[in-house]
Amino acid sequence: MKFYFSLLVIFSLIFGFAGCSELNNDISEPTVVSVHKEGIGDPGSENFHTKSFQANGWNLQACAECHGADYSGGVTGSSCLTCHTTPGGPEACNTCHGDFADETLIAPPTDLLGNIETTFPGVGAHAIHAYDSKIAEVIDCFECHPAEVADDEKYVYSHVGTLPADVQFGLFTDSTRVASYNFDNNTCSNTYCHGNFVFNKADAAQNAQFAYTADQMTGNNFSPIWNIVDGTQAQCGTCHGEITEEGVFVSAVPTGHLPAELTSCVNCHAGVVDADGNIDDVTKHINGERNVFGN
Repeated sequence: MKFYFSLLVIFSLIFGFAGCSELNNDISEPTVVSVHKEGIGDPGSENFHTKSFQANGWNLQACAECHGADYSGGVTGSSCLTCHTTPGGPEACNTCHGDFADETLIAPPTDLLGNIETTFPGVGAHAIHAYDSKIAEVIDCFECHPAEVADDEKYVYSHVGTLPADVQFGLFTDSTRVASYNFDNNTCSNTYCHGNFVFNKADAAQNAQFAYTADQMTGNNFSPIWNIVDGTQAQCGTCHGEITEEGVFVSAVPTGHLPAELTSCVNCHAGVVDADGNIDDVTKHINGERNVFGN
């Protein structure tokens, strides 16, 4: 009886070990869990994360919840700062628009949809206004876009939203004609920098009143098309003066100003323009002031 019992124990152990061995051989590798689709970090992939951001309104807060407030890894252990190396990491302005390789270039190109051609409204004349102006000081983003922050929230979170971007002009408007942007035809209207200005003779210095032929000097209040950047909309005659329908420059003087040749502007506006009529000092042009006789 003991012999049979011993055999039973031996066979039980053999089958037990065999079963455990079979179970060990069938154990699979643990599945890597990810909330992202494959290609999330590949710029060439349809699943690259910029496309996800566009879909959720560029909500970086969702990223910070998992990757940490400083994006160094958080609960995921995966840092965003490997690629986002500029100050601010993913919250840097040039993450979403501008030059991703240069933190000082935050205005398009590139725009939020990845466009770089100026014919796209998201690109348009951003670079000329923000970096490359030859006729005036470059302007700040907040001259054209609202700067409000909701409930003390970070601006990087507060200003994001659906396209198109909000346009709300600051300095370049006046109380009689409110500046605006038309998203249907991409035109700016009533902006001071494109001729929405009135200078009263009564407010001019005594030694400058001779230049008035009327009680006021006024600009042309030109409405430029934002995504045309061939230089034709920045000629002197567009904002003050006269350009014919054929595009021929005729005069540079505002309405209500004594007739004068472009090359003679230097006689009264020395320091602003040179003898050829080129802008000599961008800080004294399109600045809201009447800079005459060295003032």
